[in-house]
Amino acid sequence: MSGASRVRGAVPVLTLCLGLVTAASAWPQPPAETLSWPPAPAAARVRFLRALDPMAVRGKPSFFSKMLTVLIGDRETPSMRQPYGIAVGPDRKIYVADTFGRAIHVYDLKKPGYSSIRVDGDSLIGVAVVGVGLYVTDSASGRVIALDTKGRPRWTLGPSDGFERPTGLVASADRLFVVDTKRARVVIVDLHGTILGSFGEAGSEPGQFNYPTNIARSSDGRLYVTDTMNFRVQIFDAEGRHLSEFGHLGDGSGDFDKPKGIAVDSGGHIYVVEGLNDVVQVFDDTGRLLLVFGKSGTRAGELYLPSGIAITSDVIYVADSANRRVAIFEYLGDSR
Repeated sequence: MSGASRVRGAVPVLTLCLGLVTAASAWPQPPAETLSWPPAPAAARVRFLRALDPMAVRGKPSFFSKMLTVLIGDRETPSMRQPYGIAVGPDRKIYVADTFGRAIHVYDLKKPGYSSIRVDGDSLIGVAVVGVGLYVTDSASGRVIALDTKGRPRWTLGPSDGFERPTGLVASADRLFVVDTKRARVVIVDLHGTILGSFGEAGSEPGQFNYPTNIARSSDGRLYVTDTMNFRVQIFDAEGRHLSEFGHLGDGSGDFDKPKGIAVDSGGHIYVVEGLNDVVQVFDDTGRLLLVFGKSGTRAGELYLPSGIAITSDVIYVADSANRRVAIFEYLGDSR
């Protein structure tokens, strides 16, 4: 085929590209549904904002990339395989541990964009950010891994340091609190990797644990531990002294079946993810149920095997694990 023939043959393709791009941009977009809890006419206390995944923050594609998509199909885009732990850094970026993706996904909600930090780990669960330090647990290898926010290694603790299956992780300004599920305890570590102590042991009495998994910290320093197979939440002071507990096994509202992630909002309300029931339950510090939000499904505001949760400035981030995304909600205030 001559050069002129090739040019003439390309014109219809380019015309087709232009037509498809124009048509696509003219398609009406369905209005966003506002989801809030409790339902009207009650005053809303939590509302759904958006879902977050690598595709959602790529930014608006250029005209050229749209034409390439028509010609050769969509290019491969990154995805989250099984998001779990979530942390919000001082830079306001969202850091998400991908259990089987061997990565920390990083989202900057102030501008379109996405990046990831590769981590040498087979089962990433917890993540925390303090300053320029990034901390993650790899439960399969029994390690706590410290990186900088560029992904460069700083230090590692592991089985030789007494860890067996570290999972949940939360940080204060100068220390980490790491749940070691298999050893039924919480280990306190400073930001340089020195173990300062621990609290908890196997059992069902106050201060004891049966398969603890997740941990949260409130602004006053109290620690909240999901004591999963004791079907309760235990509350400790900053030094690990037991203060109180609530919860019991059941399948009704306010009961626990498989409690996972836990977080605390500015009002001191305690949010507990019920993984198998695809909801988040909200309690006061006495264990009184205040609200349940979410439901099973794949549409906006619905959850499918959720796991981790984090709250910053009353914005609620839930790892919607089986939907491979982060569901973002907002706490609107207490109507009690």
